[in-house]
Amino acid sequence: MSNITNFLGMLGIMASLIFVGLEMRQSHRIAQAAQQQERASMLAERINVWLEAGLDWQSIHFEQDYDYTHSEAITAMRNSAHQSWTLYENDYEQFALGLLSADVWAAKMRGMQRVYNLCEVRPIFRSRLPMFSEGFRNILSGFENSCEG
Repeated sequence: MSNITNFLGMLGIMASLIFVGLEMRQSHRIAQAAQQQERASMLAERINVWLEAGLDWQSIHFEQDYDYTHSEAITAMRNSAHQSWTLYENDYEQFALGLLSADVWAAKMRGMQRVYNLCEVRPIFRSRLPMFSEGFRNILSGFENSCEG
């Protein structure tokens, strides 16, 4: 009887340790997601500053073109595309960590496909692509391309 009691006690301790380990793993994933969210928020806010000033972030930051002649509407669209890709990259990371449901992810994919095929802002996508994680780039590489050919 004593052996059974000891065995059950050991099983209980092991189950508790497994539970604690799983909780720590989930806490780690949530912390990673929070860090990614904070970085995305900081970048989106940075782009907002440029948008509010009427400046084209793509032209100045990525292309070092200080004499660009885009209209206010095109500048807003280009800055908005940067913000969209910032949001979608964050969404991908949240999904990869298991923190975004499949139906929400499917809706995000439809939005990404739409922005990807806004041919006027394809240069923004090409500028951002090398900075995306490999997993996110793999997802994007499967999109149908309506801009070329």
